[in-house]
Amino acid sequence: MSACINVKILSLTLFIFASSQIVSGQLNIKVDDLEIDRSSFGFTQSYAPILSKSTPAIVSVTTQQFVKRVLPGGGNPIEDFLRRYYGYPRLYQPRVEEVPVPAGIGSGVIVTPDGYTITNAHVITANQNTGDLVEEVLVKVSDKEEYKASIVGYDRSTDIAVLKIDADRPLPFVTLSNSDNLEVGDVVFAVGNPLGIGKTVTMGIISATMKSELGVLGKVGSYENFIQTDASINPGNSGGALLDAKGRLIGINTAIISQTRSSIGIGLAIPVNMARKVLTDFVEGGELRRGFLGVELGETEQAGGALITKVIPGSAASRAGLRKNDLILIVGDKEVNSVNQSRVAISQTAPGTKLPLKILRSGVKMTLFVTLGLMGEDGNNLLPGVSLEVLNSKNRKKFGIPADSIGVVVAESSGEQDNFKEGVLIVEINGAPVRSIDDVKSNLQRGFNRFYVWYLGKYRFVSYRIP
Repeated sequence: MSACINVKILSLTLFIFASSQIVSGQLNIKVDDLEIDRSSFGFTQSYAPILSKSTPAIVSVTTQQFVKRVLPGGGNPIEDFLRRYYGYPRLYQPRVEEVPVPAGIGSGVIVTPDGYTITNAHVITANQNTGDLVEEVLVKVSDKEEYKASIVGYDRSTDIAVLKIDADRPLPFVTLSNSDNLEVGDVVFAVGNPLGIGKTVTMGIISATMKSELGVLGKVGSYENFIQTDASINPGNSGGALLDAKGRLIGINTAIISQTRSSIGIGLAIPVNMARKVLTDFVEGGELRRGFLGVELGETEQAGGALITKVIPGSAASRAGLRKNDLILIVGDKEVNSVNQSRVAISQTAPGTKLPLKILRSGVKMTLFVTLGLMGEDGNNLLPGVSLEVLNSKNRKKFGIPADSIGVVVAESSGEQDNFKEGVLIVEINGAPVRSIDDVKSNLQRGFNRFYVWYLGKYRFVSYRIP
């Protein structure tokens, strides 16, 4: 008999709804990049002095939505019935009030004294199917201290969200470590709010690193690169801290793999380096800025690397001279052994970075330098095999587009999309006019999309499905 294995996201979700706020500012985090001292074999009788410095920064996160309830107006019910029966106006009208209803329970980690806090994106998501956010987030710092938190930003592809607490005093915060230095066997502590019972610390070791292809995040294009631990974590631990033996933050607890929907010793945490990238992008820039190479990758039968199966026309990869069937071996200074490791390494590199790629081409190793683009910026990854450009005099003349036509033009095409050949002018998407690449991004939706296009002197409607 085969066993059923469940992947359990660790927040306690009770309800559904939405709200988001984006702000930007300066980030004042404390980072300690030094590795753990692994040379000592002595027995530590207590970690209390270390944990007492870090655990005050781990908080409980509760979320709420507001529902409308009709409350009776009061008065004598018999008199109210007679007035309605004889058509007289009612003296006590029912009133409608918005009432907060609990939506879920999770955890969070304060990383700056001015209140920037990391948690999981799914903790602040009320409906996992629609992606709607909760309407209110409450952060409990201590038994007598609770604050409303604003949502600075969230990234579902890594399951990281950033909150901001506005307190009248400096808040406790943790020091961030470098998760690239972790090794299997390192002692770790999971801290959070399991099952809503309050702050709890459990101990274990790192069981594995760079765990991917698990389908935990359940989203196409997600970046999975988990730390695995046997420290006991349970529902409600989502967004809590994974600390090392020095009390530094090394990961954000996010899920467990279990046959029982409770901890059996396979817990997963997002490496702090990934969380730090999302935090920095939102706080300092107001949006995610993820590097974009412009290739499609496939696994290889060789010992390591990621095989380029297609180079997107006009992309950073195309400009750098990468070709189909090149095998990527090293991205920057990181050796990659799979498609996922390559995607993570590229996505964690800032756009505009001149990045060395060591590749294997026809049996010969070589290094190419690529200046990464910004994910979603230039239209090269919105439609597979298609490079889009804002209409200008040059491409208008090249494709013979009339002077009174406005839209975004297909500058290059690999030919995979019959409806989007070179020279096709996208005029509308789903009934909305298109004037820029941002218009294309904002109007595309999952499922079938209706395009109104111009091509070779004729206007027509075409459809395109995004899975």
